[in-house]
Amino acid sequence: MKENTDEKSLVKINENSIFYKVKLFFKRLFHKDTFSENIDVVEQNIVVNSVEDKKSKFMENIRIVEDESTILLKLQNRYRNGELKEEELTDEQLDSLCELYDKQIADLKKSNAVKKQKLLERRRKLQANN
Repeated sequence: MKENTDEKSLVKINENSIFYKVKLFFKRLFHKDTFSENIDVVEQNIVVNSVEDKKSKFMENIRIVEDESTILLKLQNRYRNGELKEEELTDEQLDSLCELYDKQIADLKKSNAVKKQKLLERRRKLQANN
């Protein structure tokens, strides 16, 4: 070690001197504060990162999740646009598409019946007011 300091003309530090001990005392004193501040900053970063991780994982899960209804709707759109032909679909896909169409027709009939009832009620109110 002595050889390295002599060769590079580095100043030797006397660890027994009073100035070194005072310097070391203040260094330790202020280093503890900065260390605790650094810990607080790191903890805040961890909390922020964990919240961001949860948000990003949630968003990924929302994007990845495709249940049967969304797959069927995409298949229906592709079939309507002419991208798929009936011969290209499997029997299961055809059955599920038929069920989807039946369900959509039933929903339309229900909504039409509700709208028809509302129109009839309005007509009755108007006739009663006249």
